[in-house]
Order: sequence, then structure tokens, then C-alpha cells
Amino acid sequence: MYKDELSIFIPNSFLSESKDLKIRTYKVGIIGRALAIFKADNVVIYNDDHEKNEDGNEDGAFIAEVLNYMNTPQYLRKQAIPIKAELKHVGILPPLRTPHHPVNSQPDVGDYRQGFTVKRNKKGTFVDIGMDKLAFCKEQLTVKKIFDFKITKIAKKEVIVTPDKPDDVYWGYNVISSNKSLKNSLKLIKPDLVVETTRYGDYIDSIFDELKHKVDERKSIAILFGGPYSSISEDVSNPNWDLYKVNTLPGQGTETVRTEEAVVATLSLFNFMRF
Repeated sequence: MYKDELSIFIPNSFLSESKDLKIRTYKVGIIGRALAIFKADNVVIYNDDHEKNEDGNEDGAFIAEVLNYMNTPQYLRKQAIPIKAELKHVGILPPLRTPHHPVNSQPDVGDYRQGFTVKRNKKGTFVDIGMDKLAFCKEQLTVKKIFDFKITKIAKKEVIVTPDKPDDVYWGYNVISSNKSLKNSLKLIKPDLVVETTRYGDYIDSIFDELKHKVDERKSIAILFGGPYSSISEDVSNPNWDLYKVNTLPGQGTETVRTEEAVVATLSLFNFMRF
């Protein structure tokens, strides 16, 4: 596992040039897969506030919904995610195949599972963990929510779980829809290293060693991406974090690089620094 926390910042203008619902769903799917492949801890959707970004709030909510859908284990989706017209094309999304999306429907004692709290009584909470019967947690938990659990007992009459999550495997990402400016969204994470991706920044090969040293030292890293209309225009400098402006695609062969393409390319480079 990586020793740092990695947060990715995506603008709510990310989809503003794509109007077809199927294409919009597919583009978010590329982001979700990249987050899982490179083990991002958080994805923050910030308010781009560009004059051409007329539907920013709605688009931001859609991005969050699709990313949450992808991150939810298949066995919980029907219960945890209401049917919506906006999600009609989620069938084209690639599965994450992360450790919290188990293929085995019959877990063993000691396994970890995400579970959806169905109901509770005076003794505790009944939880759906994808088995043929509900598990029971001896704690009062909020119902209709997803929590992490460890299976402590499997018997004919009952399955017992306790709230817990593994610390040695990747357990998915958190989706934060802030609706705030980029700088104010950064304050939600409180990073100590911020990397702003821009074609006007230092070429990645010219500062690779210096940046890798910073990555080795820091505990919370934020990587920022702009939208389809321009690079990041907001000044995000702050004394609480080191700021680097980096071109992770020097010598690009196309006039523009789409946000989802920049995310995949950038995270693959940072994987070398973090691993």
C-alpha cells in the first residue's frame, strides 16, 4: 500500500461539451477506472464557475452519482442506489474489480465486506453483505447507509459482523461533491503537496526527481485537473501546502488533451513516484 493519501480534483465542467448521456456516462467511467487502478483515496468535484459552464451544478451531481455507482459493490447497488433516468447507461461502465468488490458470494470468517444497513432493533442492526441472509451487527447504525464490516461469525442461524475495514488493501475511493471553488475545495482535504496539471507548467521530466522527493516526504497529495475550456485559472497558492505546476504531457500531439486522458496519463506517472 502507498503511505500517502491521494486526492484527485475534477471540475464540474468536465462534461459540459458532451450532451449525449451514454457518452457522458462512458467518460466518467474512464475516471472511475483510473481512480481505482492507481488507488486514489478521494475524488473531489469542484465548481469550475466558467461562463460556458451553464449546467455545472447538475453535471457535478451526475459525475458524483456515476462515480459512487462504480465504487459501490455490485451486490449492494439495487438496494443502495435508487433507479434514475440519468443512470440508464450504467451498464456500459467497466467493473472496478477492487478488493471491496468480491466475486465470491459466500465469504469466510475474517473477510471484510461492505454492507447496506437494512433495519435495526434494540439489539443492533441488520446488514445486507451480499449473502443469502442478512448479517447482524451488535451496534446501532444509521439505516439505509453503506458501512465497512468484518465478518466475525458464520453459522446456520446467523452471521455476525462488526464495523471495521482493512488497512492493508485498497478499499475504493471517497466521492466529495463540494460545489465550492477549487481553493476552498482543497481546504476540505488539507493537503501538504498540491500538483496543478497544466500545459504551461514545468515539463515533468525536468522536475521529476525533485517532485518524487516531495512525494516521498508528504502525507497528503492533491492533483488538480482543469476543464475543457481552459487550464486552471484560479490561484490556489497557500502557505499550508507546496504547489507545483506541471505539464505531464510534454510534446502532446493533439491541440488539446481531454480531462479523462490527462487523469490517466498523470496518475500513471505519479504511480512511479508513490510506489
